[in-house]
Amino acid sequence: RSTCFYFNCFAGVEDGMTVRVPKEGDAPISGKGPKGDLLVRVNVAQSRVFRRQGSNIYYDARIPMHTALLGGRVRVPTLDGDVDVRVPSGTQPGEDMVLKGRGMPLLYGSEKGDLFVKFSIQMPRSGCFHTKCSALD
Repeated sequence: RSTCFYFNCFAGVEDGMTVRVPKEGDAPISGKGPKGDLLVRVNVAQSRVFRRQGSNIYYDARIPMHTALLGGRVRVPTLDGDVDVRVPSGTQPGEDMVLKGRGMPLLYGSEKGDLFVKFSIQMPRSGCFHTKCSALD
C-alpha cells in the first residue's frame, strides 16, 4: 500500500540525511497504540547553476578577457536573486571571490554559508581581439 502526504523539510538539509516525520509510520503489530514515526531519507537534486558542499555553494562565472584585464562588473546568480559583483582589474583565470552569507542556510541556526565565485576567462575570437586591444591603447 502506498500513501502520499506532504511534510515540511527544513532549509539546509543535505543529501543522505534522514528526516523524522512524527506519527506517520506503521501502526503497532498488536493494532493498539499510536502510529510510529516515519523516517525519510532525503535525496537532494543537483543544481544546474551551483555546486554545493555543506552550507557553501560554488558558481563558475565566465567573464570576457577585457573585463579581467580592466575590471568591471558581472551579474552573479545567488539563492536570493542576481547581484552585481565587482571584478577587480588583473583578475586571473581560476581566481575566487567569496560572497559572505550568500550560501545555503545552516541546518541549526540562523547563519548562512558562503557563495564562492570562480572566474573563468573567455578568450576572444581572432576578429574581435584587435578591436578590444585597440581600446586599451
